[in-house]
Amino acid sequence: MTTSPASAKPVKSVRPTKGLRHIHALDGVRGTAYLLVLGHHCFATELPPGPWPALDRAFINFWSFGYLGVDLFFVLSGYLITTLLLLDRRGPHYFRNFYVKRAFRILPIFLVVIAIVWSMHMVSTSYALLSLFFIVTFAQLLHVRSYGPFWSLAIEEQFYLFWPLIVRRFNMRRLRQILWLVILIEPVIRYFFVRGGHSISYYTFTRCDGLAWGALLAMESRLHRLLEGGVRAVSWWKNKGIFVFATGCILAVVGVILSFYPAGGRWDTAVMLSACPLLFSGLLGFILTHRKSWISKIFRNPVLRFYGDISYGSYLVHLYVLAGYDRVVAPYPAGATGPWILRGAVICIVTTITCTVSLHFFERPIMNLRKRLLA
Repeated sequence: MTTSPASAKPVKSVRPTKGLRHIHALDGVRGTAYLLVLGHHCFATELPPGPWPALDRAFINFWSFGYLGVDLFFVLSGYLITTLLLLDRRGPHYFRNFYVKRAFRILPIFLVVIAIVWSMHMVSTSYALLSLFFIVTFAQLLHVRSYGPFWSLAIEEQFYLFWPLIVRRFNMRRLRQILWLVILIEPVIRYFFVRGGHSISYYTFTRCDGLAWGALLAMESRLHRLLEGGVRAVSWWKNKGIFVFATGCILAVVGVILSFYPAGGRWDTAVMLSACPLLFSGLLGFILTHRKSWISKIFRNPVLRFYGDISYGSYLVHLYVLAGYDRVVAPYPAGATGPWILRGAVICIVTTITCTVSLHFFERPIMNLRKRLLA
């Protein structure tokens, strides 16, 4: 087995490359992912049964797929993290710098939110402890009631635990083989879980192909210099990117069709979870290779970029703002559109204000402290 050990030829200096240039459209992609999840929870979950007007039903059906914003997060995270790891993997302070950056970005507001929602009895002590150790993905297996976004954060943290070591140790060829193994085996795992009547939404081993697709895209970017633009980038898109994107679109259509049939069971979710990593990695591939396109311009929209900036805190907070609102205002009349629109607007406004203040006066000041620990 060919490896790239830490004792490989030393690098005199680690210089920023074009691959690390800030791409504003990716901030908009992150903001879009958060808004999809927000809309899903506000307008498509916990709806009272009853006759809804046809237009309202179409609106609800649209937001019912908003949960796939989490998969967009996964693909984007896999791409960004792997890009940074590939750049720094020969550096002498590779692990220290990576984990210091991640800890200062993730832990402060995460610990605050956990403490607040636990003290307000919104989550159980068992759930809070599982969340603190980033193993809440096993809550269902342990019969612990799960309510909150921490399962997806646990998947991310488990990725951060193992992937840097793998990137450090193996060469590019072996890394590609590992990623393709994950990508190919994930749909098989979901198939057997659904066939056995089990949930597939919250386990790491049923949701990690999004991270793998993002990581694979990062490797393609590094090998084929996609961020340099020009003929080489467009050629990559025509030969590979468009095929990935088209395959994801076809599978997504199949998943949507299955969702309208009761006999579809969980198969629609299984198909969508296989479709979206392809679809979203294809989308990111297009943005990377067509930075001046109208699609990239849409994602550079200041509103989407703003929500991309506050997306992490907002993602952690919004479900608990929603739960608090429902404690005060519920029950809601079935089939009444007004209360649900008002509900979504209040949740969005309160979450946005809270997390904007948190970002500028709590999260960023703490992130600035990490410079003292970085090598």
